[in-house]
Amino acid sequence: MVKLYLFTYVLALIASHMGLILFYKVLILSFLAAFTQYAQDALNAEEVLRAVQKRYISGSSLRVKFVTKGEYSERGSLVLKRGNKYILELGNRTIICNGTIVWSYVPSEKKVIVSDFRQNFDGMSPERLFMNFPRTYRPNAIIDKGDILLKLSPSKARDQIGDMQHVEMRLSRNYVLKEIAVFDGSVLHEWEILTIIPDAEVPDSAFEWKPPQGVEIVDLRD
Repeated sequence: MVKLYLFTYVLALIASHMGLILFYKVLILSFLAAFTQYAQDALNAEEVLRAVQKRYISGSSLRVKFVTKGEYSERGSLVLKRGNKYILELGNRTIICNGTIVWSYVPSEKKVIVSDFRQNFDGMSPERLFMNFPRTYRPNAIIDKGDILLKLSPSKARDQIGDMQHVEMRLSRNYVLKEIAVFDGSVLHEWEILTIIPDAEVPDSAFEWKPPQGVEIVDLRD
């Protein structure tokens, strides 16, 4: 009887010991999995920014289709070429700039406003936002819902461009731009990117525009 008791006790100890080993194995595997996930989530923000810049800044032009986010959502498109040439279509308005002249045309009102393009180095422009991501802004990158969330903030107060306090870009794992948001201190402006084609072939003639007949022209040029 005593031998049976000792045998049972020894089996219990062995089982307990094996269970402890199994517990330690599970604990170690869990730790390794958590560490691996942390390593994946701990992104190098500078490398992410360089990859995005290489993808979108290396070319001379860009085509974007987007949807504005917020209370009033609108579809729009942007054709952009270096030299501050762009065609922006949003809602019922079209804005064309050839780098020198800006035409703001509202077909429903049969009216176009013509003005000089003014380069404002302290302000935001389509080219600066989409093709020249602010170089004086410090990047920070994290994994968010399976995407890369890249946030750019000015390193110092004097580095801030106009009212732009920070820019956030949601990217796929292969650095395709999915969303972009700009916070100006009071309002968060957000765009969902439907398609974006870097280095699109766009001739300069696409940015020259003549008002249709019967359209009122308001010329504000100097």
